[in-house]
Amino acid sequence: MPRRYSAIATSTLCLAAGVALGADIRFGVSPRETYVGMTVQVQVVIDDAKDHMAPVFPEIDGAEVRSAGTSRNMTQMGRQVSVSQTYTYHVIPRRAGTLTIPSISVGADGETFTTTPTTIRVLKSEKGDLLYVQLLGDRNVYVGESIETTLEIWLKPFEKDRIRMDEHEMWRTVDQNNSSWGPFSENLQGRSPQVSYRTEVRPDANGKRQRYFVYSLNRTVWPERPSKTFDAGGVTVVVNYPLAARRSRFMLLGGRHEVTNRRVISTVIEDSPITVKPLPLAGRPARFRGAVGQYAIHASAAPAEVSVGDPITLTLAVRGKGRLETLRAPVLSLQESLIADFRVPDEELAGVMEGGARVFTQSIRAKHDSVTEVPPIEFSFFDPQSEAYTTVRSSSVPIEVKESAKLAVSQVTEGSAGGGATTKLTRIDSGLLANYDDIEALVSQQTLPVGWGTWSVVAGGPLFFVATLLLQRRRERLVGDTGFARRRAAHRTALATIHRAGTNSNEPLAAGIATALTGYVADKCNVPVAGVTRSDAVLQLRTRNVPDVLVSQVDELLAECESAQYGAASHADANDLAKRAQRCVNELERGKL
Repeated sequence: MPRRYSAIATSTLCLAAGVALGADIRFGVSPRETYVGMTVQVQVVIDDAKDHMAPVFPEIDGAEVRSAGTSRNMTQMGRQVSVSQTYTYHVIPRRAGTLTIPSISVGADGETFTTTPTTIRVLKSEKGDLLYVQLLGDRNVYVGESIETTLEIWLKPFEKDRIRMDEHEMWRTVDQNNSSWGPFSENLQGRSPQVSYRTEVRPDANGKRQRYFVYSLNRTVWPERPSKTFDAGGVTVVVNYPLAARRSRFMLLGGRHEVTNRRVISTVIEDSPITVKPLPLAGRPARFRGAVGQYAIHASAAPAEVSVGDPITLTLAVRGKGRLETLRAPVLSLQESLIADFRVPDEELAGVMEGGARVFTQSIRAKHDSVTEVPPIEFSFFDPQSEAYTTVRSSSVPIEVKESAKLAVSQVTEGSAGGGATTKLTRIDSGLLANYDDIEALVSQQTLPVGWGTWSVVAGGPLFFVATLLLQRRRERLVGDTGFARRRAAHRTALATIHRAGTNSNEPLAAGIATALTGYVADKCNVPVAGVTRSDAVLQLRTRNVPDVLVSQVDELLAECESAQYGAASHADANDLAKRAQRCVNELERGKL
């Protein structure tokens, strides 16, 4: 019978404690009221469990759930030792209203514990005229047709107390981790985001013309279902908008600023001007497999000379304008002209991309020796330009099929007849090849000298076994304990990242150094790399009692990296950043972080 734990609200964390013999489960949610796009932290703490299973966190409608890693803590009071395992999750609401976190199941010491469902109030962000987001694209398309879409983010520049933040600084206020980018997430991967910007002027609610930075993300998408308004995957943009700023204390070339106070604003694309129409039923061929676009098909067969029943590899290459990566192969068993003369398997063909074409292969076999060609293969698709279904055909492939070789029954039986030559065994009584049958005489001649070599072999066996066992256990730990593997490789990975950033002239060095430092802290502390920012890294170092001087050096270095990404750092400055980053990583490694 599952044991249920309820949540009790406190000022900073909602905790639930239960009475259990041995294991104790605590559940925390913070905060209980939030805005769209703001992270809600959920923690499941398992105390003093001899054995437990990881929590099963369910999917939540209207929110995104991300695992934020696990941590293990051990405390000792006198002779009593308490061990806690904490599982942390981030729940990011994507729409306003009431959000319910369902029951979470935890197995510990042979029992199943469940939490009580928790309700969170999600408010719509009061963004005013600071932020606008819109999706642009073709107005009417068909399901499966490619759309060239553009996500535009209109962000009002921060201007106050003679502080005027530029387009680079304002882009940094966009919270890329907590935002939901849908198909545009690929634009933000890597160190050089595929984002362009321009300056525009638009009137606000009062008709006053305001200046905005407009950031554009372009992406080709393929809608998968019909709808009156195209669903872009719930794109939500979260911005840490500045309320106050000052000139940075770590300026490289001046004019840069650091935010001293901010508030979170967000907006969701709830509709779009794009209408997705279903594919028509009228005129749809029986061989249609969902292809939308414009295509051509080419066929080849090998070998060209075979006997009846021999395998022939039929290769189909489909090229054209459309989504080739997900294109399905024509069903060969529905090709009447093909199955009339060939045996064809009835199975779905898996395709691969080769030279800009989707390539499918299948083995077929001729039924008789009068076959002279592989007939044309038909491929049907919907052409959105003509708004009609089209069927194209490959050219026929000439082949030569011979009659299969036949073997007479008499040939089969004669080969297995009992007659034929026989070989007699001859006994040899003398010479080197003589046959001996005196077993005692043979055994008496066998002696085994025992020397230091023999003892080395005897003693070396157990030592080799022990060394192999220790090596195997170490490998198993590296495979099974991902945290141990990450900590072990952290130092080497960080130095390699710094070196790679310094030798790659196509990518900004400062971004590579920041990635190396935050990645090193994440690996050593066993937390997700994607969620570690500058402030997170500093917090992790302070909680692990790293000397304040070293923490300050890391913080200053990360701050300079942030400024350098949007400034014009000189080559000397870049080299200095790399050397200082190496020293910080080495000092942290020597301190056993």
